[in-house]
Amino acid sequence: MEKTRRNSRLRIIAAAALFICAAATAVILNSVYNMEPSPFDLWLQKAFFSIRGPILNVVVTIITHCGDTVTIIAFCTVLLLLPNRRTYGLPTSLSALGGLAIYKPMKHLFSRARPDVSLHLVEQGGFSFPSGHSTTSIIVYGLMFYLIRKHCKNEKLRNILSALCLFMAVFIGPSRIYVGVHWPTDVLCGWFIGGGVLLIAITVLERMYSKNESLQ
Repeated sequence: MEKTRRNSRLRIIAAAALFICAAATAVILNSVYNMEPSPFDLWLQKAFFSIRGPILNVVVTIITHCGDTVTIIAFCTVLLLLPNRRTYGLPTSLSALGGLAIYKPMKHLFSRARPDVSLHLVEQGGFSFPSGHSTTSIIVYGLMFYLIRKHCKNEKLRNILSALCLFMAVFIGPSRIYVGVHWPTDVLCGWFIGGGVLLIAITVLERMYSKNESLQ
């Protein structure tokens, strides 16, 4: 029990640190660059664009669509319809809504313009900062990785599904830079927010699991 509490405190501290990093990123971009691209944004964007090619364009476009709002809603809906929805569907869906409640107001607060539409490989409207795809992918696929590792009993299936979720959690963010619809700092801030929400979700779930175990 003491170990669980200690780990919970560490996760909460880490989550707070990530939220502070997200806030600091927003403040620096707003106060120093007036929400225009920073030198880091321009440098990393150029690096991503330098590796563009016909085949990679198709692959990365498929990856980036795995973080679309429609895709995430469909994914969570399927999880909620499964018999084990309390194990996977509810935690994932509620956590995704938590991330949405943070990044959506920030988009309208800072109203950062996206990179020029001529650079886009996919259609994308709205504001740029922070990246909703990056936030949501860390939360949804990151939490699914945690839940699958914890609850899936079939070792082969557990390894395959957790590897797939980890891949999506890591690569959807950079894919947004590659397809030209986000600046790198949009993705970075999205990761900070998503990581913070993910750690809080895991902390809540761990406490619930620990409480249930103590009652048995």
